[in-house]
Amino acid sequence: MKPAALLTLCSIAFAVLWTCGMLWSSGTIDLANVIILSACGAFAGVAWYYAMRWVFQLMQLARPSDPPSTPGAER
Repeated sequence: MKPAALLTLCSIAFAVLWTCGMLWSSGTIDLANVIILSACGAFAGVAWYYAMRWVFQLMQLARPSDPPSTPGAER
């Protein structure tokens, strides 16, 4: 499995767990609350994905997303 696929799956799991936690803690489950918290959960999942990708690249645990255009340029 590619590291990017694992990071994507983890960000989806984070978004689902965050949304469920926010729904549970809000107390009332009505349609407007579900729609708003689902949109916020999707945004949180995308933000978590990009934040973790940036942190992993900063820590040099993952390859940069854009490889160099010429293979011999890094030497």
